[in-house]
Amino acid sequence: MSYSLERMQLRYALEIVEWEYPKPYHVYNMEGSPLAIAELMDGQYFSVFKNNELVGFFCFGASAQIKCLESRRFYDNLTFLDVGLGMHPAHCGRGRGQGFVRAGLEFVRKQSWTGGFRLTVDEANSRAQKVYERVGFEPIGCFITGRSGISCTFVVMVMKSGV
Repeated sequence: MSYSLERMQLRYALEIVEWEYPKPYHVYNMEGSPLAIAELMDGQYFSVFKNNELVGFFCFGASAQIKCLESRRFYDNLTFLDVGLGMHPAHCGRGRGQGFVRAGLEFVRKQSWTGGFRLTVDEANSRAQKVYERVGFEPIGCFITGRSGISCTFVVMVMKSGV
């Protein structure tokens, strides 16, 4: 059975913010954050289901961008739609990533998007980068951002339309 996407509902947002990823992916833990709940409910997020089970989420547009001075230059090209995603920790590392990513891209294409796609990934998450490359994304650059004295490098990847 394939994946299905539907607009985020509060009950699913409340579930997602409690997901616990193991190290080194623990940086994605939202720890029940009210701010994370509000973001998941901003209208640009979709829950992903497989066999009626919540297995992940997608967001599209500005919600998928990392907002900082260094990143602005990557987000100027409006022929790309920004894509953000998260998969339930129990489904990560099990060879399901490519199908999951393709399902999100196909969902947007069915909504009449004809341009390319862009995503931003933590440089340390080589597992996700490999999945994105296998789906057809190519890195175009990176930027460093920091909060609370901690810096992080992000890689920006694109998939041109028609791929």
